[in-house]
Amino acid sequence: MKKTHRLTAGLLCAILAAILVAPAAAHGCHGGRGFGQHTRYSRPVQTSVTVCPYEDCSIAGRHTHSGTVYCGYHHEGGFCDNACRALCPLEDCQIAGRHTHSGTTYCGYHHEGGFCDNACRALCPLEDCQIAGRHTHSGTTYCGYHHEDGFCDNTCRALCPLEDCETAGLHTHGTTTYCGYHHEGGFCDGSCADSVVSGYGHHRGHCSNWA
Repeated sequence: MKKTHRLTAGLLCAILAAILVAPAAAHGCHGGRGFGQHTRYSRPVQTSVTVCPYEDCSIAGRHTHSGTVYCGYHHEGGFCDNACRALCPLEDCQIAGRHTHSGTTYCGYHHEGGFCDNACRALCPLEDCQIAGRHTHSGTTYCGYHHEDGFCDNTCRALCPLEDCETAGLHTHGTTTYCGYHHEGGFCDGSCADSVVSGYGHHRGHCSNWA
């Protein structure tokens, strides 16, 4: 009799175990982490944002197409580094550089590309400062060159100081980049690149296109 009860109890335990296991198997959770039915619904994480490839899209900044995030600004490398911001649209705003309106960050400088790439810096306001190029005062970065647009867009370079150097255009000595052309303003503002494209860049003299 005892043997019969033991067999009956064992059979009931087996039935209960089968009932408990069945729902888990139906949901595909029996395979452990990374297996089962749930894995087919996982979506890959987007690690980089490219420039929007749709020619008819006129959305500026970051936006999505079919679940993929793109950037509407024209980044030179083809990828958005999330440093771009829209130019300030308020006509009566006199704030230079980056600032906010209603929680949105804009840039008050006039960038030729139509957006701010965070390369802009204010011109040095200290009249007795003789430092050329980018430098800092009290933790703020300024530029010592006189840019016509009223701000530095990071295209400026010092003129080559080596008298025996015959290299035209941008080149390096050590780790510093210089320009071999003679700019009237005393520094290279990047405009000489246009003269190279036009066929006037293969000399070290003066070009009328330069500032």
